[in-house]
Amino acid sequence: PFGHDLTSAQQLCDDLGAVFSEDFLYRIDHYLAKEIVQNLFVFRFGNIWLEPIFNNLYISNVRITFKEDFGTEGRGGYFTNYGIIRDIMQNHLMQVLSLMAMEAPPAIRG
Repeated sequence: PFGHDLTSAQQLCDDLGAVFSEDFLYRIDHYLAKEIVQNLFVFRFGNIWLEPIFNNLYISNVRITFKEDFGTEGRGGYFTNYGIIRDIMQNHLMQVLSLMAMEAPPAIRG
């Protein structure tokens, strides 16, 4: 989450804007930078055998499961302040869902 709420998020944007122009800012959630999430993009769009059948004609549902075999491991304070639902479900799982459901981009550069 970027800030605690809308007001703090706007303040963070204002603070960044006071130092950098928008052309020099790139906002990305740390989860999208994880290798396994980046691999989803390649798996989804980089396999010519998979792409033709990865659509609503052949897939009836998608199930995304969040499972950790460990506790908060020192992140308890973070989850107390920001909430695990807001961080994991609202952000990370929706990001994975969007990668799975999105249309193919016109070009992939990397």
